[in-house]
Amino acid sequence: MPNAPARTPRPPEGVNETIEKITQKNVESILCDEDRRRAETPWIYRVVARVAAVCGTVGFLLAHVAFFSAWVLLNRGGDAWDPYPYTFLLFGVSIEAIFLSIMVLISQNLASAENERRHHLDLQINLLNERETTAIMRLLTELATHVNVPSTRQEEVRSLAQDTDPEAVLGQIASAEASHGRTP
Repeated sequence: MPNAPARTPRPPEGVNETIEKITQKNVESILCDEDRRRAETPWIYRVVARVAAVCGTVGFLLAHVAFFSAWVLLNRGGDAWDPYPYTFLLFGVSIEAIFLSIMVLISQNLASAENERRHHLDLQINLLNERETTAIMRLLTELATHVNVPSTRQEEVRSLAQDTDPEAVLGQIASAEASHGRTP
């Protein structure tokens, strides 16, 4: 039905409705942003992405198998317009390979840029989550002190309630990768 209102699916049994509403809002927000970005993408890139998507299917493979088989069968007799070694077919396949490889590379670049945006979103959410968790842990240690929880039971929480330095963590990762021979 055209212009039918979008129906929000009901959460599965046992799913917290508050969490479901929050995640639904987040998913809609991300999808709307992706739709907006796609609409702003120049038409030629959208065409290239669509062609690359179609070319990466089993249907595309089967169509080529059928086409090549028919070409070979039709060019076996004395009336062949492209006799063996099928010069015209090879020419067409070579041209197709050039254009398809370029379209696949462009499509991969677009997908890589989208993945990079998602990676940055994940990173920012993770960093925000770390700050929120640290703030909660600090509050908990203050509450534990207020209600006289022994400090020996608070040691780990107090050590984890310190700010995390992302650059120091990156340095640890680089150091560990270097010790395993995985340097770029």
